[in-house]
Amino acid sequence: MDEVIITGQYKPQSVKNSVYQVKVISRERIEKQAATKLQDVLTNELNIRFSQDVATGGSDITMMGLAGQNVKILLDGLPIIGRQGTSNEININQIDINTIERIEIVEGPMSVMYGADALGGVINIITKKAGLAKWAVTARLHEETIGKEYGFFEEGIHNQSAGLTWRNNRWQAGGNISYNYFGGWKNGSAGRELEWHKKDQIIGSGFLQYSAPRFNIRYRIDGLDEIITNPGNFAVNADPQTGDRLAADQDYLSNRVMQQLQTGYVFNNKLSLQAQSSYSDYSRQVYSTFLSANTGKRFLNNSAGAQSIVDFKGFTFRAVATYQLNKMFSFQPGADINLDRGEGERMKAGSNAVDDYAFFITSEITPTNGINIKPGLRFIKNSVYDAQTVLPSINTKFRLGKNLDLRASFAQGFRAPSLRELYFNFFDANHQIVGNPDLKAETSNSFNASLNWSKFTASKVAYSTVLTGFYNKVKNLIDYAPSLTDPNIFILTNVSNSKTAGASLQTMAKYKTWNLGLGASYTGFYNSYSENDKTLPEMQWSAEVNSTVGYSFTKIGLDVNLYYKLTGSRSFYSIDTAQHFVKSKYEGYNIADLSINKKLFKLLTVNAGVRNLFDVQRINATIQNTGGVHMVAGGRSIATGRSFFAGLVFNMQYQPGKQ
Repeated sequence: MDEVIITGQYKPQSVKNSVYQVKVISRERIEKQAATKLQDVLTNELNIRFSQDVATGGSDITMMGLAGQNVKILLDGLPIIGRQGTSNEININQIDINTIERIEIVEGPMSVMYGADALGGVINIITKKAGLAKWAVTARLHEETIGKEYGFFEEGIHNQSAGLTWRNNRWQAGGNISYNYFGGWKNGSAGRELEWHKKDQIIGSGFLQYSAPRFNIRYRIDGLDEIITNPGNFAVNADPQTGDRLAADQDYLSNRVMQQLQTGYVFNNKLSLQAQSSYSDYSRQVYSTFLSANTGKRFLNNSAGAQSIVDFKGFTFRAVATYQLNKMFSFQPGADINLDRGEGERMKAGSNAVDDYAFFITSEITPTNGINIKPGLRFIKNSVYDAQTVLPSINTKFRLGKNLDLRASFAQGFRAPSLRELYFNFFDANHQIVGNPDLKAETSNSFNASLNWSKFTASKVAYSTVLTGFYNKVKNLIDYAPSLTDPNIFILTNVSNSKTAGASLQTMAKYKTWNLGLGASYTGFYNSYSENDKTLPEMQWSAEVNSTVGYSFTKIGLDVNLYYKLTGSRSFYSIDTAQHFVKSKYEGYNIADLSINKKLFKLLTVNAGVRNLFDVQRINATIQNTGGVHMVAGGRSIATGRSFFAGLVFNMQYQPGKQ
């Protein structure tokens, strides 16, 4: 509860003192869960949901009822580019879990500080820095089944990672490399086909930093090399000319290099300046081949559209000055520049660009120790759309008592369609998606409030309870709609003026070696069909419950942790063959992970456990009519079933003069 956060702050400060409602997921929590990817960690959080793309290996995120394009995902405060999935701009599972120090989740609109694609909130991934030791070496081995499937080489999950950091006075440096192998999940699929596709992933990173009393500068580079393999079955009938049977295979090749440069200078105790910049190059290639059943040889598939390469480049520059006029007033003007480029066969013009320029200014006003008011304005210039001239926001925090705080916020947003939504066409066996250069920009109004109560007792018991509520209204929401000429093709369009709303209650308690958490939320998703039929409900509501139970046997260095989440059923409306609105529903499901960690000597930790205890694989979609409940097409893949894992973590630190 006293953890220091940095996202959106004038200076690092505790969660309790922040004007924003922030959740922090610590490195300790990530390690105890033995997570292999970021989705493993975020899945347990309230108001965050994922839909799985088994073909590309990506996951689309929903936060506070809003889809992924309205959730800003940052790496050390700078946006990441790289597409996997359908509605989300990046695939969070392409981020190396082994380099994460903590995750800061800011709930509610951050459109003035970070742009309108932060309408649903911000997920800021903070990477590891060098610790106090002169040298530190880390390594990790992780083995896991995929459902019931496992083998030493081809089947299962096999991950390895190694990292090194160094510190000497004002200098520090470090690097990490990880290899992640997912053997694919067959689960009874016929022939060579896989229900979840195989994935090979190499992720590397490095940083160099110099820190002086008034000046600091840091360079970081992150690289990704990923291959997803989609094997096809051999044709049933042989080719009449060659007598051969062919299998059509596809490989999806992703490469990304992201470079960051961050610097800061403190002029005096009133004025400081921070600047950040990043350049990302992300490419994705579809490589299609045929495999011969007779000879076992592979050759290129020269069919139309079988081969494609698309490349996205992004440049970000962000500069912020902080000036403290006196104890009551502080100001923070800033500039934000984002330049996006895309080229390739699947871009509408072969090469397209979208540039976004913004100037913002915020202020912190603290008339008393119990009141904090943070108004802000953002001025926007977009190369494709005439943006709303000014976006306002206001965040407030009131201390109602020694242990009780109230936060409330309002923000307007403007989100011009992204480069991908405007110009990118994506066709494969599982997707037929068409960009739309005629899209309108989204505009929005968002309200958030939270009541926070926390207490520390003399017996070293810590309690924390947070009650939150939110309401978002988005005009010209961008989503997918079936083509009028071909229902199998989905075109991005402005589908509706959407709304989302919800409330949640989260309680945490810590006593000696116990760590307990329990939460529940109720979220309303907009029913766009209600615009055409006023008899239909405007909102479709869905519940969530999560829980964490942890116990540490400190004398023997053993801890046991259970993570649980119920994602309730979610109703939706569809149109039947007679063009009638029919109420349908996605089933609810339970996800739980159990992990055990044991320290061996001083340098090693062994972990083991069970992921997806309830063996969830897919959820069905059902339709209710006079004849009863029936299954319909459109069920969703959730996970690969119950899996078992074991791992070994090595951590060695060297400090001269210390044992």
